[in-house]
Amino acid sequence: MDDKLKTKKLLIISILIISIVSISGCTGEYNAEISIKEFEDIGNSTYFEITDDELKEYPELIRLISGQECTKSDYSSCELNSDEFKRFTDFYEMKHHEYLFSIDMKFENNLNDNIINTELMNTFESYGFPLSENYSIITSERNSWWIENKANSSEYIIWEINDELKVYKSEYIKYDFTKIGEHYYNIDFAESEYGLFW
Repeated sequence: MDDKLKTKKLLIISILIISIVSISGCTGEYNAEISIKEFEDIGNSTYFEITDDELKEYPELIRLISGQECTKSDYSSCELNSDEFKRFTDFYEMKHHEYLFSIDMKFENNLNDNIINTELMNTFESYGFPLSENYSIITSERNSWWIENKANSSEYIIWEINDELKVYKSEYIKYDFTKIGEHYYNIDFAESEYGLFW
């Protein structure tokens, strides 16, 4: 009888511990951070540039560069909330693709409905980039669309930025550094759940 009671108590305690761990894991907070390091000489390394107008959109980055106080994390970087992190990573993704041209916002509904009509094809053609009905549209989150050819190879990305639809080549361009003003930086992002960064 005692053994059965002990086993039952151990089972109840085990279930309680597992429940507590599960609940605490589910309520863990999302965190992200950005870190920056300036380099005097980058040699022949590749870089992309952030313009003054673009920089104004990211106050955390301005504070990091200027050395002003920002929300510090354990890693001497600025902490970001999930919205800031998404904005930063979307912006950096965009900067790693070659800008081609802009199209009218009137095409947004067709893009959302995966429709490539004659007017859109003619617009692409007018900029020297062919498009046909054989292409398909993949709608991504946060107002972006991938245009693929019939071989399922992405050729273009369209991002909605400040009420403009901007068309980029889908090919990713790798850069080693970021140029802001006359300075070169290595900028890293990290995100975490439950206090663990990666």
